[in-house]
Order: sequence, then structure tokens, then C-alpha cells
Amino acid sequence: MKLNDFITEDEYRVLAESDWPGYWEVVHGKGSSDSVIQKRVDNAVAGRYKEYQQLNKGNLIADGNRRMQGQAFFNKKVPATVAHCRAPWETLGVNSYGDVFICQSPAWLPKFAGNINAVDSIYDILNSQTAKDIRQEILAGRYLYCNNNLCRFFSINPVAVAENDDVVPLESVDSASIMLSQVPGNLIFDFDHTCNFKCPSCRPTLINNNKHLYIRKINNGIVEKIKRLIIDEIKDQPVEIRWAGGELFISQVYVELIDYIISQKKSNIRHIIQTNGSYLKSKSDLVEQLLPYVSELRISFDAATADTYHRVRVNGQWDTLLENTRWIVDLVKEQKLPLMITADFVVQRDNYKEIVLFKQLCADLGIQQINFQKMWNWYTWPLDEFVQQNVYDPAHPEYEQVINLLQQTKGPGPRVYF
Repeated sequence: MKLNDFITEDEYRVLAESDWPGYWEVVHGKGSSDSVIQKRVDNAVAGRYKEYQQLNKGNLIADGNRRMQGQAFFNKKVPATVAHCRAPWETLGVNSYGDVFICQSPAWLPKFAGNINAVDSIYDILNSQTAKDIRQEILAGRYLYCNNNLCRFFSINPVAVAENDDVVPLESVDSASIMLSQVPGNLIFDFDHTCNFKCPSCRPTLINNNKHLYIRKINNGIVEKIKRLIIDEIKDQPVEIRWAGGELFISQVYVELIDYIISQKKSNIRHIIQTNGSYLKSKSDLVEQLLPYVSELRISFDAATADTYHRVRVNGQWDTLLENTRWIVDLVKEQKLPLMITADFVVQRDNYKEIVLFKQLCADLGIQQINFQKMWNWYTWPLDEFVQQNVYDPAHPEYEQVINLLQQTKGPGPRVYF
């Protein structure tokens, strides 16, 4: 593949330093005679090619997610007496590079239904062959594509594993029961990972796509597609949007999209905001504009003490988090908003001994709900270190201690989910 297949002349000019060879010289294989300069050129071109490959991975990304969780496709044999999961009928999520999933998480159902950049109607994805196959398997009680190791549906409904010869997908059929005719009620926007934190359980480096040469352009395109294909398509049905992936309050594309949604004055659209809490007061104008449309504000803590917080939430400031949390709790009470405030806590080896103390902290802060979450492997640690950190895994030697502490959080105070 030639350079001009994946990078334009204008993009090269932005990348190039003053002593680099010209764009067309590089296209025709005429590099610099200086090996140091040429190495810089080669590294930049390789980086751009990696970005290009990422855009065209499609279900390779989903398959990678499935493999790194050790999840095989198989017939889960969910009994007919169990009400089937409704997520693929009621959920639409937009992931990095525009890939679309139809579950609460692409880790729970690691198979993309399409890419929003490749269609002119959202129904081309909602009713794609992949989407129909997923729903058909669920209606048959097989849940072939679902990750029962992570999805909460399976923690409530344990499944029997079928033999290997049962993993052949069902023959595709068209049926009204697996088709959609309106935008689902649960939307998840998870395509921008811009964040001011670099938590070890999430990412090894800071991510800022606001000025990224390539990803910002892609995200701009995703925003325009979402406006036209999703938001404009919403009629009177109640819709809830969950914002995820990075820190909403510093993501320029997320803020642009929120401004557009609010400008449409569709009172049937509500929001679930996930935030690290660091910008709540400093972005008070945006926060106060948004709050009347918010059904749940989820603040990530992952700790009950300053020492643990600074270890697991790198770049965060504990005192700022507490101050901002108290501010938002008071604001919600003052304005009498019907808004749930939830504290998120990703359970890991570095923090699980603070589980009980965390519930007391949340009660003191006036938080209404706590969500203790399982880790999943983002490849931020070597596999052996991830296994050591993943204490919420039944195979971990400290798992029983985790469960014992979680059981102690039951009772009066904030509602607890785990």
C-alpha cells in the first residue's frame, strides 16, 4: 500500500518537520539521506498506517475483545421459562471509530452490528444481518454471541454449557420479532476516550483526541452521523443516553453533541452521565444547563481514602473530588431535581479492602446509590498482573474475601449493586 492511500498531502504537511523530504518524494520512495531524519519519517508514517488499519478492523476488534476474555461462542441453553434479555432490541451503542453494538457493553456482547460511518440510515445497522442473528439466537434461548463471563443477565440466570457440536449458528430467517422500526430507548455514546486521568485499570497513557490529527476528524464525522441518523430520528419515544469512554466535560465532540441534543428541546431524551468528577464545579455553566435533562449522574471513585485514590485514579485529586461531589449533591437537592447520584467503584486488589468504608463515605456525602463493578481486561497490565488484580474473579484466591465485604454493605444507607 502506498503512502497516498492512507495519508493526504495536507496531513503529511502537518506531520512533517522542516527537514523532512516532500510528500511526493516519500510517496515515490525517495526518502532522506539522513538516517535519523528518515527514521522519524518512517515512525510517523507507521503511526498513521496503524490509525488507518484501526479504522478498518470491524469485527476484528470485537473478536479480540472476546478472545482476551476467554469467551467462546456457544449455546448457553437458557431455559425457556426465563424471560429473554431485551438488550439487543432496546440498546444501541456507538463505539470507537463508529462501530455500533446492541448491548450495554461491547464486552458483554462482543459482536458489532455495523458501522455508523458506512450507512445512511440507522436501520441498516439496527436490522443488519448480524443484529438479526443476535436476536434470533436469544429468542431461541441459545445466546450464542453473548459473554456469560461478564454480563449480569447470566449472574442472575446461570447457564449450562452445550457440547462443541452445538455452536453452529441458527439458519437466518426474517421475522417481525427480530426487526426494529424505531430508535431504541437506551443509547450509549462511547466513541471518544478523551480523559484527564490515566487510571491503571483503564489506560496506560493520557488520551486527548480534541486535537488529534486523525481521530478528531473521525469523531467529527461520527457526531454529524449521530445528529442526523439517530437524534433527528427520535420521535416521541422515551430515550436515555449514557455517555461513556472518557471524561464528558472535556471532550469537545461530546459537548458539541450534547449542545445539539439540548437545542432540539426533546424532553423525552434523558441522560446518564459518567464522570470522574474533576470538572463538575469548574464546568458549572454546562453542568447546570444539563442537569434538568439528567436521570443519573455516575461519579467514579474506586477508593474510600486519599492514598488509594491517588494510586488507582492517576491524575485525580481526592480533595477536589470530595468538594465537587458535595457541591453537586447540594445543587441537586436545592433545585429538587429527580436525579440519581451513583458512586462507581471498580473492584481490584488495590482497593477492595475499602469496600465497607466506601459505603460509609457515600452515606456521609449524600450519595444515593453505589455500583461495585467487575474489572475487565483493557490490556493495561500484562496478563499475569491483571489476573492478580482481578480479585472479583471467582478463580482469584481473595475472591471470597471480596464477596464477604460486599455482603457487609447490605442494609440501610445507599442502595448497593454488585
